[in-house]
Amino acid sequence: MFRLSLIITMTTKQGKQNSELIEIKNLINDRFNQLDRKLDATKAELKQEITETRAELKQDITETRAELKQDISNVKGEIKALQAEVKGIEKRLSNVENSVIKIPEITEKFGELKNWRQTALIIIAGVVSAFLGWIARAGRV
Repeated sequence: MFRLSLIITMTTKQGKQNSELIEIKNLINDRFNQLDRKLDATKAELKQEITETRAELKQDITETRAELKQDISNVKGEIKALQAEVKGIEKRLSNVENSVIKIPEITEKFGELKNWRQTALIIIAGVVSAFLGWIARAGRV
């Protein structure tokens, strides 16, 4: 701008040429001002869009975090429930294991019995004891 002003003042001495150069200078200045306004408006729009996008991203991140926390707590609850079920199954397996261990002993005693009366008595006693055991456990299998 300074050079343009200097050139204008140095080269022109006549009023008509001087006024034309001043008009050109003013026109150029107006165009630069328009460009500056457009750049400022574009900057403001971009800043606004960036701000809105950041706010949306923060909101999305917050919602996603909340959903993930809820999902994690649900999974933890399900894991605890599964652990309780596994413990119950382990208890049942230990009961079955104890029963399976007793089978050879029972067959050995059964083979030793020579009298059918004793066999019938043992079978009846086994059924009655199993029934009483079942009642003692409140009817659970």
